[in-house]
Amino acid sequence: METTSRPGRGRGRALWPVTAGAAWLASVAWVAGQIGVDGVAAGLLLSVPVTLLVAGAFLWLDRWERERPRRLASAFAWGASFAAFCSIWSQAGLQALVDTAVGTGFGAWFRPLVITPVTEEVFKGLFLVWLLIYRRGRITGLLDGIVYAGLAGAGFSFTENILYLGRAVTTFAASDTSDVNAVALLGAGLFLRVVMVPFFHPLMVAVSGLGVAAAAGRRGGAARAGFTLAGLLVAITLHGVWDWAGLAGSDPLLIYKLYGAVMVPVFLVMLVVALVLRNREGKMIAAALPALARDGHIAPEEVAALADLGERRRRRREARRRSGRAAARATGRYQAEASALAIRTTRARTAGDRDGLDEQARATAAARAAMLDALAGSAR
Repeated sequence: METTSRPGRGRGRALWPVTAGAAWLASVAWVAGQIGVDGVAAGLLLSVPVTLLVAGAFLWLDRWERERPRRLASAFAWGASFAAFCSIWSQAGLQALVDTAVGTGFGAWFRPLVITPVTEEVFKGLFLVWLLIYRRGRITGLLDGIVYAGLAGAGFSFTENILYLGRAVTTFAASDTSDVNAVALLGAGLFLRVVMVPFFHPLMVAVSGLGVAAAAGRRGGAARAGFTLAGLLVAITLHGVWDWAGLAGSDPLLIYKLYGAVMVPVFLVMLVVALVLRNREGKMIAAALPALARDGHIAPEEVAALADLGERRRRRREARRRSGRAAARATGRYQAEASALAIRTTRARTAGDRDGLDEQARATAAARAAMLDALAGSAR
């Protein structure tokens, strides 16, 4: 993830992708030890399209106030690398400790009910905690918490699915492929990982993301800690309930029943919340743009273009056609910074919350200057 600004920032930016890549490769090496290199290849091939679908959904939610690509990529990379790596080894260590202290019978239940939910949700959520501590100004609303969390969860699912999808394929390949039971087992495994639970980890950590986003809008340290912990505890509980369904009782359909009774409603609620937040964010931005023009933060002729996603997209395409990719990226960055300023201006007017307003105004001015310079570059 991005490191703190100013001293050492360049070194941190260079070190972060290297260490994240190393952690991901270490996680994949562990997976290869479980299912073999062929299993990793099959799992990777199947995991990529599922991950693209999930990550794309969260990026779509973020269209009004697009976060910096580097930070969005960092959220995904954190989930795929460090969160996965730390979960693997912490679970193994804690499992060995519990087995030694209490016995393997107890450990067989304790790991999925407690160890797995706690370690996975904590490690996925650490990226959000970092944002809250070091980049709180970039969290402008609840939707930001959902987007960052969803991408971290998508990254975690990407690495995890290499194991589960690869195992399903290799198990089938090692069996009698003409056997009906083997085909059914493969179909059930693929259905579970591709259809039922591709949004599971993003959904769980999105609950934590809501808590962190709510905490970002609070002034007191106790309130921030309270909202953050509340979101994390709800995520851990939901995760534990899901894992319990795979263990409890002799009903092989219990996990599917729980999915329909608990996970689907939770997913639908989160979906409705995300769509409402996205729609509200768009309306808030459009309503605040005329005031930004009056104050000189944006040009009056830009109001209509910034208030419509289709027109924004057309402006980026036109910038790319006339001046190249750098100009299109600069145009998109300016659109995002102007949106963030519109949201902060609305908060300052309605709730008296001026935190980060001046800084955001400067960021918007800098982004506009960079856009104009990039657009003018083709004319020179």
